[in-house]
Amino acid sequence: MTIQLQLGLDVIRSYKRLSYTPWHAIAELVDNSTQSYFNNRSDLDAIFGSEILTVSVVYSRDNGGLLRVSDNAMGMSEDELEYALYVGARPTVTTGRSKFGMGMKTAACWLGNQWTVRTKKLGETVELSVTVDVEEVADGRNDLPIVRVPDQDPEQHYTVIEVTDHNREFRGRTLGKIKDFLRSMYREDLRNSVLRLEWQGDILQWDDSDSQFLTARDGTTYRKSLAFDVSGKAVTGWVGILDRGSRAKAGFSILHAGRVIKGWPDSWRPEEIYGQFQGSNDLINQRLIGELHLDDFDVSHTKDDILWLGNEEHDLQSQLRAECADYIAVARTRRKSREDERGPTELEVQAAVDEMRQEISSTEFMDQLQIDHVPPPPVVNEILESLRAVVGAEEPAFVEEIAGVRVAVFLEHLSPNDPYVAADVTAADRISVIVNMAHPHVAQVEGSQGLFNYLRHCVYDGVSEWRARRLNSSLDPDTIKILKDGLLRLPGVMEAHALSPE
Repeated sequence: MTIQLQLGLDVIRSYKRLSYTPWHAIAELVDNSTQSYFNNRSDLDAIFGSEILTVSVVYSRDNGGLLRVSDNAMGMSEDELEYALYVGARPTVTTGRSKFGMGMKTAACWLGNQWTVRTKKLGETVELSVTVDVEEVADGRNDLPIVRVPDQDPEQHYTVIEVTDHNREFRGRTLGKIKDFLRSMYREDLRNSVLRLEWQGDILQWDDSDSQFLTARDGTTYRKSLAFDVSGKAVTGWVGILDRGSRAKAGFSILHAGRVIKGWPDSWRPEEIYGQFQGSNDLINQRLIGELHLDDFDVSHTKDDILWLGNEEHDLQSQLRAECADYIAVARTRRKSREDERGPTELEVQAAVDEMRQEISSTEFMDQLQIDHVPPPPVVNEILESLRAVVGAEEPAFVEEIAGVRVAVFLEHLSPNDPYVAADVTAADRISVIVNMAHPHVAQVEGSQGLFNYLRHCVYDGVSEWRARRLNSSLDPDTIKILKDGLLRLPGVMEAHALSPE
């Protein structure tokens, strides 16, 4: 006697609880469009002329929400449409982006409770459409009527998927992330000019220019190809070093079947190379970037990561580290100032001058100049003493002893309203500098080189104050810092004023 494993229609309700992100759910629908093109590329290219595959994604949260994904790919016949609605029926081509025969169904049900597929195949004269009501199907009413619209132009070809009655609403930063993820996911198609991808009417683009990479003294670009095997599975791609450090851009992107599975803006950072989970904020995490094509590996059900088997991930990380060893060494030590001793170009100098002129000509700067009230010494001391209390309570970020003077630097997340820096320079043999890492100005510092220059200013403020006290200067350095603190806040004040209504 045997027992048969059965799956009830009610399982369709569980799809809304899958671990999709909005962009990976939408990508399932775009994958179907692109795979339809690749499966019929010769026929479509023959009639496209100056056109290319175009996929348009439109989203609105009004009236319960609408997501529409439309394409000019091959379209589906009635038999193909019926097969596409068969949950778990593997596609005829399993080496591409449609792998499990579930993506469109699971993603659409995750997005909303009602969805419609409307399609017209090249060469046929009938438009077909089917609507899926998740709750009705889950209750057993799974006979889906097909709506046929005859007498269509045989040269027309398209598929339109519309999802309504949404399970969740997308707004604000999520909409911007969807746009960024989509253009990243389909970068291979975009740079090969086989896809025109639109989000909310905007044509998405991907910049692959070599200008982003560091250039060596001999003029060569720090970008090289990678090709090696892991457990008999091919790994190809490239690694490069960014000219300007950016933690947001660095990291590896993993592609499978020409589509990014995991990558910018949520890049893969293998611990063998980048250190602790998701990496720290050192030069490696800001400058090492690359792409890996892992077509021979398996992907997760939601196609948002590689399904690592056995020791595959560990072995890949180790091999990748070995292949990138020379670039890791360069990224860890090279700074632009060491590569190019000429300093900033005339264009860079002019840009900086223009920006500085704009800032000091602002009304906010004029307000600072016209302040006629200087904080009295007791007020200044009270503000700074609260910061100096850190010296006795926290461990410094680093300590150096120079010529018998102990210099200790503290990096502390204090209140954004506290001064940007404070120093304890009362002792002849000790300088303690407390840098407020929560100050609004720090948010404008970009990369390790920018932070290095900022720390240099803060530390030298403390050192200069120590020297001034040793020289019995009549200047009050604490008062000068308080006034300078107001100037460092100018960009934030200007931005707030620009965003506020008049």
